[in-house]
Amino acid sequence: MYLIKTLLLSAFFILGSLVTHLQQAGAEESFFKTESIRQKLFGRMDDRKKSKPLRTINENILIGVFSRVSDSESVWVRIESRAEFRKWTFKLSKQNLNLARQEVRVWLKNVSPKLSVSHGKEYNEWFRKKAAFEMQKIFYNRQVRISFDFSENLFRLDGMIWTGDTNINIWLVRNGWSFYLLDNEPPPEHQDFLAAENEAKQRQVGLWKAELQ
Repeated sequence: MYLIKTLLLSAFFILGSLVTHLQQAGAEESFFKTESIRQKLFGRMDDRKKSKPLRTINENILIGVFSRVSDSESVWVRIESRAEFRKWTFKLSKQNLNLARQEVRVWLKNVSPKLSVSHGKEYNEWFRKKAAFEMQKIFYNRQVRISFDFSENLFRLDGMIWTGDTNINIWLVRNGWSFYLLDNEPPPEHQDFLAAENEAKQRQVGLWKAELQ
């Protein structure tokens, strides 16, 4: 009887050891399979990175809607995404931000109807208002994209504004509402500005009217 008990206990321990060994072997096999799959996925990701250039994000591009013109020097742009708009609430001054309308103010680069006209107080005032009115009339509520520089001193955006294929800054020059004002370095649109100014001269519009020369 004692011998039978001893044999049964031995068999039980052997069986238990065998089960544990099989479980460990299964776990190791599962681990190796997982690592193999992981390596294949990493390999595919590396191949994709090598075969396709990574997309770069231009942080100086802003998308919005042409909202209004309060003066001839700048444009108010409505940003429809609340999350996108909130990013600017911590950067722009009160004069360049409208919380109620969800708008940011963009100052036009390389143009200025205010600085371009000098034909007497009354005419100058009319000219600035007329330039602002024409911008508002033509571009109101259009989708726009802005290539901008952020001024850390003035807490404002200075930018080139496009709607479709039309550059609004260049449009002002082409229609005689502003001279082309050069910065320290010519912008990428330098030749386009020069061509627009020559066109305005030939057509004798705005600043280039014969009676003003």
